[in-house]
Amino acid sequence: MTKQQQRMPGSDPLRDGAVLDVRGLTVEFPARGRNVRAVDNVSFTVGRGEIIGLVGESASGKSTLGLALMRMIPAPGVVSAGTIAFGGRDLASLPEAEMRELRGKALSLIVQDALATMNPVTTIEEQITEVIRDHGGDRSRKSLRARATEMLREVRLPNAEQSLNRYPHQLSGGMQQRVAIAEGLILGPELIIADEPTTALDVTVQAQILALLRDICDTRGTSIIFVTHDLATVAEICDRVMVMYAGRIVESGTVSAVFSKPAHPYTKALLSGLLPLSGEPPAELEALPGQPPRPDAWPTGCRFHPRCPLWRALGEPEICTTTDPEVDESDSHWAACHFADLEGAGR
Repeated sequence: MTKQQQRMPGSDPLRDGAVLDVRGLTVEFPARGRNVRAVDNVSFTVGRGEIIGLVGESASGKSTLGLALMRMIPAPGVVSAGTIAFGGRDLASLPEAEMRELRGKALSLIVQDALATMNPVTTIEEQITEVIRDHGGDRSRKSLRARATEMLREVRLPNAEQSLNRYPHQLSGGMQQRVAIAEGLILGPELIIADEPTTALDVTVQAQILALLRDICDTRGTSIIFVTHDLATVAEICDRVMVMYAGRIVESGTVSAVFSKPAHPYTKALLSGLLPLSGEPPAELEALPGQPPRPDAWPTGCRFHPRCPLWRALGEPEICTTTDPEVDESDSHWAACHFADLEGAGR
């Protein structure tokens, strides 16, 4: 299939009222004389007002996928195939000038280290109102300040109006993250990509930020893709979860379905590392051996098979080493495992 056939510029594959519909998304980086895929043939949809958790170990491709949706893959990386249908347009083939108009206005990115994204020598007011000015909004100082104050109050920043006069270093980590969320929300985006926005915060502030994001979805109808390695966070605020491994989504379903009946051995291994909320804790937590493979050294067949306890328990069947598992993405809960049903029956 050619890149043109894969991209289908101008097509609008949005289905069932989804805000975002991603089909066959692939991200490549040149390395050692060849192209290496960091994200490989990923497809999913995001519903209006839905929070989807994107989980997996480091190097699984989560952040790269998030940046690809924003068309912010650092050069020389490229989105080499697939469609990203959003608002009736394919972001994967959209001219950069049109993409700049969408960033911050229709879709926003909230990153883990809010302070690193702020200008240390400009006030909070200047940084928030700059987003409005960049997109041609009301430029009067009084109107901009009033709107910034209102937005900071909405994200529950204490002393919102006084905080506008402060500089980033004068705010705590939780306050900085609230400012980052305010910047991402001020133009009313339909979709937010939140890349581990609470990881650097203490547990109390983290809980407050998670509650805030959930409230934003409920009141504004905003959709969120929440990138994280923290399964407890997913259980707290997400409606659906996608588990990513070696550049691919290996399991997808509602949080209740995936957490109660994980169908992929990788998902089961991740969940086995959590302490139970009630009852007697295990003498020791299960740990998944090994590390995720590098993008330039992905195994053939099922990419998880070298670390898979089920593969070993079944006598190392050849199909796992030679053939990619097939999935039916129309199912509300699916897993990319040749023996997903057997795994479910054996729990």
